[in-house]
Amino acid sequence: MRKSDKKIENTIRIVLTEVCEQLKEQVAGFEWLTHTVDYNNVNQTLTVTFMFDSFASLRSAKATLKTNDMATDAANALAKQNIHLKNVTKQCYFDTDERNG
Repeated sequence: MRKSDKKIENTIRIVLTEVCEQLKEQVAGFEWLTHTVDYNNVNQTLTVTFMFDSFASLRSAKATLKTNDMATDAANALAKQNIHLKNVTKQCYFDTDERNG
């Protein structure tokens, strides 16, 4: 990993950690998030996955459009650091690690 990649990763990590902590207080059932990125093309390849505690919590968040707000919050926070998601709806995923639902 190049020094510039480490700097980008650190920025993404800090921003998304702040977003995560805020969302845990605001969205029932939301637990954590993670991301993947290709440093050669950050704006098009950065994906954020928001994890919920259950399928029921995820369905509820989708039904009340909380997931849209969550994606927007993450995109706006990243944009403040000059990281612009090219297509927010395709770069933000919502999932659960619940095995049965």
